[in-house]
Amino acid sequence: MLCPICNGLEQLSVQCPSCAMQTDDLGRAVDFTAPYAPYQPDDDEATMTISGAELAAITCNHVVYCRLCQAVFEASVQKWP
Repeated sequence: MLCPICNGLEQLSVQCPSCAMQTDDLGRAVDFTAPYAPYQPDDDEATMTISGAELAAITCNHVVYCRLCQAVFEASVQKWP
């Protein structure tokens, strides 16, 4: 599973829920709370067996920032198989 945003395959396009302006991607939410290890696979994904129904629920959470109203929140991005 890979995140298209983290891997530079797509741009994150999220509008701020407060003011509807375009936001800036600050990176993965886990990078703000866990030790930095960019080339390590996600521990929970390394040994998972995933069914088709569960596949659609696997996401990568990104922290986004609105320059206009200074809101900070998370946006979920669906990972690719």
